[in-house]
Amino acid sequence: MQEYKINSFEEFHVLVTKHNTTNYVYRGHADTEWKLLPKAGRPEFHDAYRPNMNEQTVLESWKRYSQPHLKLQPIDNWDWLTLAQHHGLATRLLDWTRNPLVALYFATEHPVENRDTCIYILDFNNQPITTELYDPFKIISSGMFYPKGLAARVISQRGVFTISHMPSTPLNELLPNNTFIKIVIEYQSIKKFRDALELYSVNEYTIYQDLDALSTQLNRFVQERKPQNVEHL
Repeated sequence: MQEYKINSFEEFHVLVTKHNTTNYVYRGHADTEWKLLPKAGRPEFHDAYRPNMNEQTVLESWKRYSQPHLKLQPIDNWDWLTLAQHHGLATRLLDWTRNPLVALYFATEHPVENRDTCIYILDFNNQPITTELYDPFKIISSGMFYPKGLAARVISQRGVFTISHMPSTPLNELLPNNTFIKIVIEYQSIKKFRDALELYSVNEYTIYQDLDALSTQLNRFVQERKPQNVEHL
């Protein structure tokens, strides 16, 4: 895996400009030590699953209990996985985005103290999975797919997903023929990147687009801005 260390937004811009075609998707991690594992493949879940309580049976429970809360009815398991992933259920999906600024936001949103953060770039070779042809729990290889717009955030964040056929194995090991790039941001530089994102109005509200996020963004604005800048709210 290619790896770059950067300390400025300008360096980030140069790198993503080189990797910004329809082939590329991006993902932010708050800690460079985190592996490209979907939640269902991480030890706290993978080691706890049993034949009668595994990822698929838990999803079936999620389907039953989620019905009163649904505005749109999912069509197949790809839709169900997308919606459940969006709401925090452990699945074999990983969130990616077509927008590198969104990935940078998630990489720097909640940094781990004294830990460098990073953005992964994946070249999926313009070969997305044709979801109509496969069952997500029976696939024999991993890949990227385009979700339907079942949740507004998936659209606003330019969201796409990868699916792992072996969730407990890091995605970069499951896709050895794909290009992975890792851009590392040193901990002491994270604040500079957050300021740069704010300059381009990439913040809690524009990412999450709900009233809770609006309140969070305005509260932070009040706490962080100098008094003479408040009129520019």
